[in-house]
Amino acid sequence: MARLFHCLFLVLLVLLGTGCETILRSSEALPLHRQMAPMPPGPICRVAIVPFLNDSDFPLGDAIVQKVFTAQFQESGNYLVIQEGDILKIYQQLHLLPGVTPTPEQLQIVASRVNAQVLITGTVLEMRENRGEHGSVDPVLAVELQIRDGRSGDSLWTAYHRREGNDYQKAMHFGTIHTIPGLSRQMAVEIINLWQKKGLAQCDASPRS
Repeated sequence: MARLFHCLFLVLLVLLGTGCETILRSSEALPLHRQMAPMPPGPICRVAIVPFLNDSDFPLGDAIVQKVFTAQFQESGNYLVIQEGDILKIYQQLHLLPGVTPTPEQLQIVASRVNAQVLITGTVLEMRENRGEHGSVDPVLAVELQIRDGRSGDSLWTAYHRREGNDYQKAMHFGTIHTIPGLSRQMAVEIINLWQKKGLAQCDASPRS
């Protein structure tokens, strides 16, 4: 399913008459944002980030990106992110195994049990470490994240993002990023910043358990 959404993004770009290679390498174009339905009304306070999926060949790629994204999301605003242990406990109760895509109905159950307004799901589409000169590492990462309605489990927003570590030296002059966690962190910041610019409202009250 994640690869299908990825392909749909690229097909849409072609139909718009813009070269895919140019788009994917442009620092201005990424992340790619798609809105299928509006966010729930009002500020978003309770968020469940459920286990990510790994369609890459990199071991534990899903766990790396999920942990980094969760940390960045918690720092980005006044959100109450549901504890990972609480999510995993519900997964066990629903007999959901890691690496298996939950149905919208199962996601709805997860959200209802932790009282989450939205859920965030994610898939690592590509992750690798290219070796450069003098033993340097140029990491590559492509991800797709979705914000889902806690009331239905349906997808509201989707973000596709792909970067290489040396993109930040060539296009944005930040300096090359040489690690997968470092690249994951920078990409997470870019996705979250985009979502907030698009209207992901932060909670306007102090989080309460």
